[in-house]
Amino acid sequence: MKILCTGDLHLGRRSSRLPRHLDDRAHSAAACWERVVELALAESVAAVVVSGDLVDRANRFYEAAGPLEAGVRRLAAAGITTVAVAGNHDFDVLPRLAAGLGPDAFRLLGAAGAWERTTIRRDGAVLHLDGWSFPAQYVRESPVAYYDLPVPDDAPVLALLHADLEQPASPYAPVMLGELRARPVDFWLLGHVHLPALHDAAGATPVLYPGSPQALDPGETGAHGAWLLELAPGRRFTTRFVPLSSVRYDEVVVDLTGVVDLGEVDVRVAAAVRAHLESLVDDVALRCISCRLRVVGRTQVHRQLGPHLEALAADLELPGPGGATASVEKVEVATRPGYDLAELARGNDPVGLLARLLIGLDDVDRASSHQGAEPAAVPGHPPAGLDPEQLRLLRDAERAAVEVAQSRAYLGLRDRNGVGRGGGRGDVVYGDSLSGDAALRGLARDALARQAALLLDALLAQKEVA
Repeated sequence: MKILCTGDLHLGRRSSRLPRHLDDRAHSAAACWERVVELALAESVAAVVVSGDLVDRANRFYEAAGPLEAGVRRLAAAGITTVAVAGNHDFDVLPRLAAGLGPDAFRLLGAAGAWERTTIRRDGAVLHLDGWSFPAQYVRESPVAYYDLPVPDDAPVLALLHADLEQPASPYAPVMLGELRARPVDFWLLGHVHLPALHDAAGATPVLYPGSPQALDPGETGAHGAWLLELAPGRRFTTRFVPLSSVRYDEVVVDLTGVVDLGEVDVRVAAAVRAHLESLVDDVALRCISCRLRVVGRTQVHRQLGPHLEALAADLELPGPGGATASVEKVEVATRPGYDLAELARGNDPVGLLARLLIGLDDVDRASSHQGAEPAAVPGHPPAGLDPEQLRLLRDAERAAVEVAQSRAYLGLRDRNGVGRGGGRGDVVYGDSLSGDAALRGLARDALARQAALLLDALLAQKEVA
């Protein structure tokens, strides 16, 4: 028996921050829902299972009703049931939509905020689906605490829940990995986080965030699609990810070390974007790659890069294999001036202080990438190259970044995208660890180095004028 798993479709929304000439409808959640239906039909699945936020709160009933009904009717005609739970976005509208579709075609589980079970049978195989739906926009306690359905002995259980994992202060049904795995469930399917994440430790119950099948904004990086689950012997499941999003948001890093003129900048940028586009040729659903360009390295054209790259990004659109195109949505300049920092660091003036700080921050970057963790994570092991005063400055910047990200003032903004854990590089999670704080520390370090480089550049320019 095969089950197609998805969640956080947000019918009514479209992928944002794309070039203006692109057709919005082609890059909408509704168009991706059609691809989900096509995949379910092609794979002859027994059910399509949706882990909440099928409908977007901002658009809700009218924009979602037509596409949802058309897809559900096609699935039902092929003997495929759609099973869903409601999330914080569609807690009020999904029950109304479900009532119009009928329980044979569309089954909404746990609509009253109480756990509920339905059973799927196909070709002699049996699967129990347990689900709980949001009864209101905010739920501040774990619904797993009152999971009380009987333990079946005839077939495995797949449980559906829209929830915020490992975020105990969240107002969106906070749950912990340990409590999920302590329940008599063979596979957990969660919604709320838009980035795909499979927590599949050896010997433990798998917990899957399928992520949004259509990438909806630049914070939702990497591949997006749906997951096929297949029953295996021993109440186990095999998983297979299928990319379906027509849009992919990615960061492309370009090293400009040694570049001495802007023409070479254009060549390196175009080559990096084209190489990234060609690496994705196997993703047949992909039509647009929206790149956040990050330039690094030491170059003599450091001061000219900002305006030059902004102009380049506005015009750059490269075609690739399979009909997809790549464009640049945003530029981050993280280069350093092309000066001899080691020589500048010999001085005891402000230029020398800044040069030593930049060298020390480079040491931290290298140590982090080689060790796979922040050097400060080892007690008594300060990062190489930073003196105590510089280390205090770095730790203050990192602490401030984490505090801002965890502030209640930003909670709603993070949860709108379903990320809630930093949203930057390194936040896609596979396994049993969340890397948000490390990513935030890296971003704080980058910002500190960028400002130090700009200040050093300005001081050296003043010396040249003098």
